[in-house]
Amino acid sequence: MERKRQLVWLTVNSSYSHSSLALPLIHSQCRDIPGWEWERCEITKEADPAETAAKITGKECDLLCATLYLFNRSFVLDILKRIHVLSPATHIAVGGPECPFSDAESMLKNYPFITSVFSGEGEGTFPEFLRSFEENSLQRKCYPEGHNGIFREWSTSSFPVEDPFFRTDRPFVQIETSRGCPMSCAYCTSSGVNQRYRNLPDVKKELVLLDSKGVREIRVLDRTFNLPEKRGAELLRLFRKFSNMHFHLEIHPEYLGTELRECLKNVLPGQLHLEAGIQSLSACVQQAIGRKSCPEAAEEGIAFLTSCSGFETHTDLLAGLPEQTLDSLRQDLIRLLKLHPGEIQLEVLKVLPGTPIRNMTDQYGIVFSPDPPYDVMRTNTMSAGEVLETRRLSRILDLFYNHSALHPVLCTAVREDEKFFLRFAEKAEDDRKELKHRFLSLAAFLNGLGMTETEKELALQWLKSGFPVSELPFPCAEIVHHIPENAVFLEGDVSCLDQRESRFWKIERRNETVYLAFNRKFCQSKPCGILHTIMKGKK
Repeated sequence: MERKRQLVWLTVNSSYSHSSLALPLIHSQCRDIPGWEWERCEITKEADPAETAAKITGKECDLLCATLYLFNRSFVLDILKRIHVLSPATHIAVGGPECPFSDAESMLKNYPFITSVFSGEGEGTFPEFLRSFEENSLQRKCYPEGHNGIFREWSTSSFPVEDPFFRTDRPFVQIETSRGCPMSCAYCTSSGVNQRYRNLPDVKKELVLLDSKGVREIRVLDRTFNLPEKRGAELLRLFRKFSNMHFHLEIHPEYLGTELRECLKNVLPGQLHLEAGIQSLSACVQQAIGRKSCPEAAEEGIAFLTSCSGFETHTDLLAGLPEQTLDSLRQDLIRLLKLHPGEIQLEVLKVLPGTPIRNMTDQYGIVFSPDPPYDVMRTNTMSAGEVLETRRLSRILDLFYNHSALHPVLCTAVREDEKFFLRFAEKAEDDRKELKHRFLSLAAFLNGLGMTETEKELALQWLKSGFPVSELPFPCAEIVHHIPENAVFLEGDVSCLDQRESRFWKIERRNETVYLAFNRKFCQSKPCGILHTIMKGKK
């Protein structure tokens, strides 16, 4: 019996929770090609490169494949180099976002241990490569030559979940209902990629298969799920039918027509998590990066999304964009903070391989790191020091605004003073000290400003976080002996209200009075019950 060739697929994930789609996508198109045995080697970046190389070498594979991403490129190349030294005859093939056709030839030149480079969507080119492996193994080559591969049959191809290499034992899985993007953002790897869509009946079939395997968390990889808008509304109605699933979606806040808004208003509570890409609210910056967007319309869209109670909206801003200044970025942040999204992620622009912005660096004076993550270090309109300041601002956002306990405090502060966060960020420490220290840091800055409502919100969140009443930064909590009959129970264990050992505190706010019940039998330090009464005429 003729020996089958051995193919080992090396997958390096960012964490245990992640699992790349590359292997099941490729294997699903090649599984009927005779003469091959496939094996997966899946690790995280925490693995030992030397151990991994020795383990793979011991398998005596004929073909070793790996997907290169921004986060794993250097790590994977280290492993591949070691394998080549141990087993020079092993054919090594790479692909993924770090292998666009514009860089494919240079990869062969710079990394002599790599034999084949696949650019773009490999499902269309890899099968023929395997069928002709005898011939292909004798030459170093890029596939396809001169452009990124497009798998034109993707919309009717089999689902990754049907492939034996698809993993359902992780906290979440990824699916695609479309490929490509209608936007033309110069920094994006999907810029100019042909759009293709799965039809809705097929999306439903895939969800049924995932549901049958017990999958509950799904990240939809569509660049902009709500374009076209009608299709976005149809997807939301479909997702609603899978009430035991939770969906993570990327949405463009400008394109929210009436039908889509009605669907978003009526989503099942907690079923969606939305990521809204703003990037910039400056018109000149938007024009420079080729992003088809009206900043005012996008801002209004965020206002609508944050008004919906059934889900939380997280937003993104980029620093180091063409024509962007530190001051314009700060103004963007002020406008966004006033809309109170659940999180604000501020990241420095990455000038990714194969993106149009790589050809714009001279025009806009963009200086970026030559190695991953290719982050911008300076532009014509933002100095190196100012780029560093945006990194610090990002850390302050993560430590304070994006923390669930401090988020309500910052939102209240911005309502009282729209420039509060920027002023606080200038003074705040950006090291990751314990939550109590961060509370005290905020309290110290608030002291003497006369921002009464923010002080009360900080006191409330302090008590909800389980910190001692005796150390409360502001004296706005008062002990009470009973809870009014008209108080509405909000959270906790209602039975604690009838316990003799329970102690009650109240905080008077502008529109409501909040009551907190404490009883160590129910909870050691945090409130075991929270209630409120609303002032007449207020909501």
